[in-house]
Amino acid sequence: MNIDSIKKVAVLGAGTMGPGIAQTFAMNGYDVSMYSRSEETLEGSRNVIKTNLETFAEENLIEADQIEEILGRIHWTTSVPEAVKDAEFIVETIVEKRDVKKVLFDQIDQLCDSDVIITSNTSFLNIYDIVPEKRKPYTINAHWFAPPHIVPLVEVVKGEKTTKETVDLVVEMMKKNDKVPVIMEKFIPGFAINRIQRVLGWETYFLLDNGYITPEQLDLAVKASLMPRGMVLGLAQRYDFTGLDLTAKNLENKEVVDPPMDTHPKCIYDRVDAGEYGVKTGKGFYDYSDRSMAEVLKKRDKMLIQVLKNSKQFIYEKV
Repeated sequence: MNIDSIKKVAVLGAGTMGPGIAQTFAMNGYDVSMYSRSEETLEGSRNVIKTNLETFAEENLIEADQIEEILGRIHWTTSVPEAVKDAEFIVETIVEKRDVKKVLFDQIDQLCDSDVIITSNTSFLNIYDIVPEKRKPYTINAHWFAPPHIVPLVEVVKGEKTTKETVDLVVEMMKKNDKVPVIMEKFIPGFAINRIQRVLGWETYFLLDNGYITPEQLDLAVKASLMPRGMVLGLAQRYDFTGLDLTAKNLENKEVVDPPMDTHPKCIYDRVDAGEYGVKTGKGFYDYSDRSMAEVLKKRDKMLIQVLKNSKQFIYEKV
């Protein structure tokens, strides 16, 4: 299979990630089938994509008269056989449960030609343990980041039996759809970015739990330092500018004590116990109760779009 032979994409799962992924492919001219077991979830995905497209039109990323055309490329269904029929490229983004994913992979195996590309959007699970053996050469993790219709990164994680041709095709497919694919040479739970975010989380919880800084001041500090510098230097190259000799000495500094690996930080669990889950409940570290969830998400998306408009040129550029 080559990139030009891919005409239809099946997105299996219409929850948090599925709508944005389906939107991305539809915006780039592909016929897309979107599957969910629930009609209610499918209806919600329609509304999410329509709202996303309206935001894109407001930001001059598409023309307003393209919205219906893009929506017209997406077909919603509660049938897996209908979703994957004639699809050359499949994106699995259902619930993060190993047994449920295995049932779906077995179903795909019975329904699709042997060379259909299967990608999984899982964040942590090793899908190579549960896909049918004959499918392993054509299966790969392709992990998108929320919101997937805006954030460029897709982590492409090789399996031991994934062919080079599959890796190359998925990378090309992501680039064709305006994504930034980053190849991981082998599987590790959490891949790259979620593992880094996990480490940042330990320090964040430690600072907040012990009253060293407020959430608002911490976010301000990060946005005024790490984030803009990271856009230019990333993580590894930053140490070249610090100096690897100085970095080595910093690692030996006995005055710095790393935070404990606290799996029950108060700043998280006190809020969870109070029903404060974040944007979806109107309150988390911040209070969003004066706006609807749709309004909050729209403002986030508009701000992200502006950041990427002004910084996308630096993603591939090296100092």
